[in-house]
Amino acid sequence: MTAFQEIWSPYLIGPFLWLAGIAGMGSVAYVMLARQRVEGYQRLAYALLPAIVLALVFVVADLSRPWNMPGAILSSILGGTFGWVRSWMAVGIALISLGTVLLLFLTLRYIAASSVLVRIVDSTWYGVLLVVVGVLITIYSGFLIAAAPGIPFWNTALIPVLWLLSASVCALALVELLLHHGDVTRQVVRMGVALESAELIAVMALINLALYGGSTAARLSAQALAYGSLAAAFWGGLVGLGVVIPLAIGIVSMKRQSRALTAAAAVLALIGALLLRILVLQAGVFEPIP
Repeated sequence: MTAFQEIWSPYLIGPFLWLAGIAGMGSVAYVMLARQRVEGYQRLAYALLPAIVLALVFVVADLSRPWNMPGAILSSILGGTFGWVRSWMAVGIALISLGTVLLLFLTLRYIAASSVLVRIVDSTWYGVLLVVVGVLITIYSGFLIAAAPGIPFWNTALIPVLWLLSASVCALALVELLLHHGDVTRQVVRMGVALESAELIAVMALINLALYGGSTAARLSAQALAYGSLAAAFWGGLVGLGVVIPLAIGIVSMKRQSRALTAAAAVLALIGALLLRILVLQAGVFEPIP
């Protein structure tokens, strides 16, 4: 067990980061599809609200006394001590709360079909706000880890970049699973191949930079993933099943599409993104005190 596991659970924080990314970049995908009036784009709206609500459930479940959180947030806001600009966790709570409200109105727009809601949610400014908040939620989930003190393997700008790439792959996977139209699927597959290639390069860069240029703790983290206790899950699960196979299916699908194959690739890509976050968290090792 690493030092990180003794404080936070990768099996709670990992899914939180994964679901936050799906909700964040999924919101961006929804707005793009809605602007193009792609048939069935509304299905995406129904998937995003559960994703962000579940993200909140996972992060709250990791707290030792989650029932104290609403009172603590309220008292810190009223007392002027809430860390709006000092704490990534505080920034995240504000962003995810705003994202939840936006996605709640988005879902109600299709369930209630109120003319007021339709006018608000379909407006340009609402779409822009949804995109901005979605991207910020995704980036925040990366900075939350990259800014964690004392764990050099995470303290790199590659983590937010990797999180953004991986969350974008998840959003495309969601589109592939919920929509299947010839032109849209071809476009999604091409974008998926580009993003999965970039994700693979970023994962390899993260490991190699830590192995050959990192501190002692960063090197131990990378060794655990490359050829240590986490190697089987890293190479077999994350790299093999989660990135390389979906990438290979995407390349094949660029010439000949198969709905079953693209659906399988989408599911594997989603699993790979979840494994990425859990394994990076599991590999975190505190820098030893000299």
